[in-house]
Formats: sequence, structure tokens, C-alpha cells
Amino acid sequence: MQSPQPKLSEREIAEAWAKITIIKWKKKLASNKIGDTGTLLKSFKYNVLASAQGNVLKITLLFEYYGRFVDMGVGKGVKIGDVKESAASRKLSGKMLGNRRRPKKWYSKTFHAEVMKLSEIFAKEYGHRGVVAITENLSDKTIQHG
Repeated sequence: MQSPQPKLSEREIAEAWAKITIIKWKKKLASNKIGDTGTLLKSFKYNVLASAQGNVLKITLLFEYYGRFVDMGVGKGVKIGDVKESAASRKLSGKMLGNRRRPKKWYSKTFHAEVMKLSEIFAKEYGHRGVVAITENLSDKTIQHG
């Protein structure tokens, strides 16, 4: 017989999720060859704010702001519209005209995917808690057999 696994609190779930998200971001930075200085890589931090009962109120993921610009391919005078223009010109003419910056997607897609996973984890957890609460509160007298 397998022993039951210890139940994690919301805070523990949120902290584990934040750590995993940061690990995945770091892998994306490495695979996209982002960060010659290592400043962005070293800047990742998280904070989980929970109530006295342990319910998660807020999860904050922190990193150097310029990392968002790298993700979008903007900065140093390059606007988001210029990135799209340059991409279109590369497709049409096969060479680079104007802006040489390209989006290096490390943040947005990864973050969206991880937020979806966290919502699934909490949905499953709350669904399980609801079933347990209902089951524990039902007495034999309230169950009617058909």
C-alpha cells in the first residue's frame, strides 16, 4: 500500500511554480543566446504573498526590465512597428533593410504557458477540495437510494 503524499499548501504550490517558471526562462535565454553580461540571468527573483491562512494573494516575478524589450525585438530607437516592417522586408527581399533587431521570444510564450499550467493546478486542487468537503459533510441519512 502506498503512503499518501503530503498535501502542499497554496503558498508551496505557488513557490514551486515560480521556481519552475524562472528555470524555464533561464533555459530560453540560453537557447536564444541572450545575455552576454549575465545581468538578465542573475536578475530573476520571485515573491509569493499569502494571507495568514496560507491562501495565495499575489505572485510577483521580477527581472531586469530590458528583458521585455529583447523578447519583443525593440529598443535603442526601434519601435514595435519597425520590427514588423523589418520582418516583412526580410521575407520579401531576402535581406535586411533598416532595423537588425529581431524578437527573441523567451518571456511571453513561456510565461503564458506557465500561467495556464498554474491555473490548471489550482483548478484541480480546488475541485478536489470541493469533493472532499462534500463527501465529508454527507451523512448516511442524506443519501437517498433510488
